[in-house]
Amino acid sequence: MAFRAWVRQVSKGLPPQDLAAISTASCANLVAILADHAGNADPRYLMVYVPIRGEIDPIFANRWAISHEWHLAVGRATSRTSVLQPVAVESSDLGSDGWHRDRCETDAWDMLVPRNHVPIRAASLTAVVVPGLAYDRRGHRLGRGAGVYDRFLATLPPNVLRIGLTPAALVVPELPTEPHDVPMHFVVTEHEVIAANTPGR
Repeated sequence: MAFRAWVRQVSKGLPPQDLAAISTASCANLVAILADHAGNADPRYLMVYVPIRGEIDPIFANRWAISHEWHLAVGRATSRTSVLQPVAVESSDLGSDGWHRDRCETDAWDMLVPRNHVPIRAASLTAVVVPGLAYDRRGHRLGRGAGVYDRFLATLPPNVLRIGLTPAALVVPELPTEPHDVPMHFVVTEHEVIAANTPGR
């Protein structure tokens, strides 16, 4: 797909030091959304992701969430066709700048997940932070083509906040969509928060 080739080209132009700065600024914007839209949920659960090359690292938002009595989760795949299962993340699973790999193992997609696999009901989540190769200003996402997040997002109740996290350089006016696509409520970059859809829908 032409969009994926474009993403690869743009991503190559983002040095690691630039991506670290983008991650810091983007997470500050993400935290503002969480503080404004969490409501009175108790407990509050935030599902994040373990970044791979070129993705914004939500580690800074993770620290904020823990310090503000949120519970963290990541998605675990038991097979390459299964729906992601949110599993709990303990503060001891995280270091100051990343994951304690000795407390984690890889899932079916070779993504780090906590070894203890304590499940969390998807319906209990307050917000989900979703990576993407690119986003458009309507909240639509370009994924890696495997449908991992598409299957998972389709299972969430509408009150769970869906938040896309991406560098501003990878936001486009419009992406091609399919009927099964689930758009984000917000798209967050280092420069702005794009309110793409009304939360709760």
